[in-house]
Amino acid sequence: MSHEQLASTDKKKQEEIPSYPFPFADHSLECPAMYDQLREQCPVARVHMPFGGDAYLLTKHTDVVKAWADPKCGVIQTSDGDVPRREVSKLGAGGEEMVSLMSVSDARHNQTRRLVTQAFTVKAANDLAPRVVEVTNTLIDAMKHKGPPADLFEDYAIQTPMTVICEMLGVPRDDEPLFREWGKVIVSNTMTAEEKQDRWKQLTAYLLPLVEQERQHPGNTVFGTLVKAYEKGDEVITQQEMLSFAAALIGAGFETVSTTFTNSAFILLQRPDLIAQLRERLDDPERLASAIEEILRITPIGLGRPRIARTDVTLGETTLHTGEVMMLDILAANRDETVFSQAHEIDFDREYNPMVTFGRGIHACLGQQIARMELRVLWSTLLRRLPTIRLSVTPEEVPWRPNDSATFGPAHLPVTWE
Repeated sequence: MSHEQLASTDKKKQEEIPSYPFPFADHSLECPAMYDQLREQCPVARVHMPFGGDAYLLTKHTDVVKAWADPKCGVIQTSDGDVPRREVSKLGAGGEEMVSLMSVSDARHNQTRRLVTQAFTVKAANDLAPRVVEVTNTLIDAMKHKGPPADLFEDYAIQTPMTVICEMLGVPRDDEPLFREWGKVIVSNTMTAEEKQDRWKQLTAYLLPLVEQERQHPGNTVFGTLVKAYEKGDEVITQQEMLSFAAALIGAGFETVSTTFTNSAFILLQRPDLIAQLRERLDDPERLASAIEEILRITPIGLGRPRIARTDVTLGETTLHTGEVMMLDILAANRDETVFSQAHEIDFDREYNPMVTFGRGIHACLGQQIARMELRVLWSTLLRRLPTIRLSVTPEEVPWRPNDSATFGPAHLPVTWE
């Protein structure tokens, strides 16, 4: 075969490899069909990443769960270098201190999480629920006083988890603008290393005085717990780990819940039948909990999560070699027909729902019980207080987020009521 023929063959093979992530249709949260196609035809598929080369996309539920649990599939660390990724800047490019918790051993990671685990249990979430009910009712009061239309994102969805995380951590609610900026850093795919470093310096300058304040006047908050642990020495938690952990809780604590609720509202408010079903469950905790699990399964808010092969690992019929990157796709796994009957249908009474929205294994979402509770209260309060709520514009007119972050969906959600 000639050089020209070889070059042509190589080019054709390259063109056959799909580019990840797969685009959603405009103003739509319906999962792209490519995920189903790959799951059926090539469940461990090589894909072009936006930056840094190719990775392997996992689309089967069993493979995604295995990759989260198998120690052969590790969290990508700074020491892994410039691996295939979806972000402009590589891990660690914004400064070592920004990624300290991602650069330690699993044992160290577990030790750090255990410091604050008690604040994120089911019991802790239930104890916090009355306060969240109070917050959501106050927000609805303000919306009703102002009168329709309202922005369900700004006026309701983001205000609730923002208040909750600030009170849990013990940081001033009035400093919301800084927290929003930090949330953008955490989910940004386009922010440069220099921009991330600048934002980190701002947040560090903000947090360090709070550390000193906690030292002088210890409080019963998550941040207070971290400071107490820090005072015991670096063998328990370093200053970088403490600040990094606090920053992650601030950013993720409101970004994920507010996006999930807003995106689920965009979907459900277009389905009066489902809103009616949800309203019927408000006084039945078990059936409401089942509905929230289904909402979490079916509501897309972001893309897959990356892992790297620490040694050769076989997923399905494909063996990935040491150093190869994989994307654990939540969207695809949550719609696997071999696990979820009629996976693309929304079924609030689904009996078996092992959704993977919060991840699995030791890196599973720390705040998942708080998130479940907040979503339950957000929907309950909304439907009790505003039973006729609906979109005030067509779905095509809903303002959309720019395509520059790991989360996506409506930037605002205009609603009205009778």
